[in-house]
Amino acid sequence: MLQNEKYIAFAFDNSVEVLALGDLDKGMANPKDRRNEQYDGKDENGNPVRYLKEFAGCTVEQLNALHSSQAGQYNKTGHIPYVGIVDPYTLKEMKSMPGGAAAGGLMDAVVECKETLNKEHGPSMKRSSLKKFKAGVKSVEDQLAKDAAKALTELRKLQTSIAKEPQALKDEAAKLEEKVLDAAKADLDKAEGLIAAGDLKAATAVLKVYKGLFEKGSELDTRLKSLMEKTKPAPEPAK
Repeated sequence: MLQNEKYIAFAFDNSVEVLALGDLDKGMANPKDRRNEQYDGKDENGNPVRYLKEFAGCTVEQLNALHSSQAGQYNKTGHIPYVGIVDPYTLKEMKSMPGGAAAGGLMDAVVECKETLNKEHGPSMKRSSLKKFKAGVKSVEDQLAKDAAKALTELRKLQTSIAKEPQALKDEAAKLEEKVLDAAKADLDKAEGLIAAGDLKAATAVLKVYKGLFEKGSELDTRLKSLMEKTKPAPEPAK
C-alpha cells in the first residue's frame, strides 16, 4: 500500500503517515534481508545520511523512534499488519483496521474521518496547497529585496489564491503584508521628497506602479492619490 502510486499521491494531500515497524534491528542484522538495503543521501540540513531503500527518505534511527513512540501503542491485536486512523487533535483512534487495508478502502476511510474532523475543527489544508503557499511567500520575500511594488503585486496574487484556505495561511500572509506595506510606505516617503524637490517626473515614476495595489480607502491609498495629484503640473494662468 505504501508503494501504491495512487495512494502515495492521495496521502500527500490528505494524511500524515506514521509507521511503527517492529523487529527492524533483526532485519538489519541480516545482510541478505531486503530491509537492510540502504542508499546515501543528505538530510534537511545537507548532512550525509543513509536512507533505507524500502522506506525511502527514512533512516533506521527514525523508524526505531517511530516504533518507540505512541504510534506503536494503537495495535492491541498482537497481529500485523494493522492500520489505525488517529485524530490529530486528541490522538484517539478514530478507525481501527486489523489486517490492514487495500489502498482504495483506506482512502475511503481517510476521507470519511477527514470529513468528521473538518466539521469539528474547520476545513483542513492540503499539503500541496501549503507547499504552493510557501513558494509564494518566498517569491514575495525575494521580490521585496528588489522592488516593493512588484512584491506587493505578488502578494495580492498570493492572497487571492488562498481566499478559500484556512485562516492560518491568511494570518501568515497578513504578517508578510505588513512588511511589504512598510516598504511601500518608504517609497511614498521617497516620492514625497521628490515632489518637495520639484522633481515631479521622478516622483510620478515611483508612485504610478502602486496604482490599484493598496486597499481602497486605506491610509496608503488615500496618501497615494494625494501625492499623485501633487505631481500634476500647475495649470497655466489665464491670459
